[in-house]
Amino acid sequence: MEKESGVVALRNLKTDKVYLFFSKDIKKDCVDMRFKLDLGMHPCASLQKDYTQTGLEVFRFDTIERTDDEGRLSALSEGLDLYK
Repeated sequence: MEKESGVVALRNLKTDKVYLFFSKDIKKDCVDMRFKLDLGMHPCASLQKDYTQTGLEVFRFDTIERTDDEGRLSALSEGLDLYK
């Protein structure tokens, strides 16, 4: 199976907090991020706190745009505009 790269948003549906990141392997990185949340080691402290209090039910991963390294800055910018 080929790896897909792109910009992904981890979103708290209850508070609308969003963590945007670029991934070279979307499936793997979403699994890794979920693992970090479960261990209490996510780099975004406010999302980690929400996750610890509410659990996975109010969180969702969304692929904003599939792109390569060259297109990631514009895709991240579009993601920021989407969640303003």
